[in-house]
Amino acid sequence: MTEGRKACATVYLRGLNWIGDAVLSLGALQGFKKIHPGISVTVGAPPATAGVYRLSGAVDAVIDPPRLFPGLRFDAAVVLPRSFRSAWESVFLSERRIGFASEGRSLLLTDSLDYREWKERHLHQSTYYERLFQALDPATRFETPRFTFPDAAIEEARVRLRSLVPEGERVLAVNPGAFYGRAKTWPAHHFVRLLDALLREDPGLHAVLFSGTADRPLALDILRRLPHPRLHSVAGELTLEQSAALLSFCEALVTNDSGMMHLGAAAGRPGVALFGPTDPLATGPVLPKPPERGPGIRVLSVPTACAPCFLRECPIDHRCMERLEPERVRDEILRLLKGKGWE
Repeated sequence: MTEGRKACATVYLRGLNWIGDAVLSLGALQGFKKIHPGISVTVGAPPATAGVYRLSGAVDAVIDPPRLFPGLRFDAAVVLPRSFRSAWESVFLSERRIGFASEGRSLLLTDSLDYREWKERHLHQSTYYERLFQALDPATRFETPRFTFPDAAIEEARVRLRSLVPEGERVLAVNPGAFYGRAKTWPAHHFVRLLDALLREDPGLHAVLFSGTADRPLALDILRRLPHPRLHSVAGELTLEQSAALLSFCEALVTNDSGMMHLGAAAGRPGVALFGPTDPLATGPVLPKPPERGPGIRVLSVPTACAPCFLRECPIDHRCMERLEPERVRDEILRLLKGKGWE
């Protein structure tokens, strides 16, 4: 631990509101717990991401972000969000409070990190979380985020999958949505062309559509356009934990830049991530590191002059996604399904 600080036995981690961000934050937490396995970590997480933290073997307890604070005290608090409110909560939880300076909250933090300096370096988002935990221990190194599934969750996912797909046949997970906005979604007609080609190419392959409740209409539209006995949907039907467990049984994943992309990576699935208006160098999937196995999730994109624009809706012709041809995605998925990995 950092010299000059008293021994730390308990840490409060204020969790994030977005699924993908929450998954990425697990990598820094895992790196910290690897060198400090005896330290107890409690995460305060909103309902949208509580499931992410419950699936981490590095987390000892998950609670609602405290509104009242009787009896809750920790040796240190790591505040992942940059909101004023999250920093204010930490004042009542610990004498030591670590976070990035923003929204005029520097006086609420004892370890106030320079957000502007980090931002100007244009690093991957994973380094943001790594830097916070390095304030606790400089030896912390980001680890590939990985989920730990309870036996009951694995059995439930196995039963659910068998209700859709016969034993022994392979499954491709497909996520056609993206909560951030339509600009991040590959066009539905491209998904239809891709799935039609893959299901024709491989008679033993099934495809399962995943999504949250908000993107369920996208999945239903694809099903309507491509009625096929080996195309199934669980879109909008599963909790976050159930989705992650079911993903762990799939052969590969096709996804937009979304929380599902990071869920699939943390569940250990290879696949392709379709990027357009966002920057994979900042928020792309984290590839497995040695000695881990597997090719991980590969980013596919088409260079365009206007990307990355980070807009929720495309004001022109959505060229960054329209020009990403289904045939290219098909070839990459077939390579994975044949066990060839990436070149």
